[in-house]
Amino acid sequence: MYDYGNDMSIPPIPRFDGVAAAFMGFTDETQDMQNWVYDLLRVNIMAVSYSDRALEWLTKSAIPLDFVIVDVEHLGGVHKALNFCLEIRKALPAMKIILISDEVGGDDFGSERKPVCDGTLMKPISQTRLLDAILICSQKQSSRAVIEYA
Repeated sequence: MYDYGNDMSIPPIPRFDGVAAAFMGFTDETQDMQNWVYDLLRVNIMAVSYSDRALEWLTKSAIPLDFVIVDVEHLGGVHKALNFCLEIRKALPAMKIILISDEVGGDDFGSERKPVCDGTLMKPISQTRLLDAILICSQKQSSRAVIEYA
């Protein structure tokens, strides 16, 4: 992973601009996450409440998004979150997706989850792990096809 050293005000990599939507509740933790990512990477994260029209909003958004963060618990559980991620993959196959949850055993950026997401983070999320996830996922090629099962 990347080493941010003791001085968190100077990133070890060139900054890049970007925009992300985070389907999660707006809490102090969310606001901290928004601040960390903007200060170090110049990525704006919009906290967005999940609704049944979330996919429509993503596909018709006038704001070009670089990635989506999906909080499993905010969506109401694993089944609903995974279905939402699969819907995103089908509608926007190049979209970077980071899944966060209390229910995973640890962070994972392996290829076996590629049809669903580009990376998974276990809560609580630390600044370094979140920044690593964004950097790692931004360099990965997202899944281009979704396998549909009958």
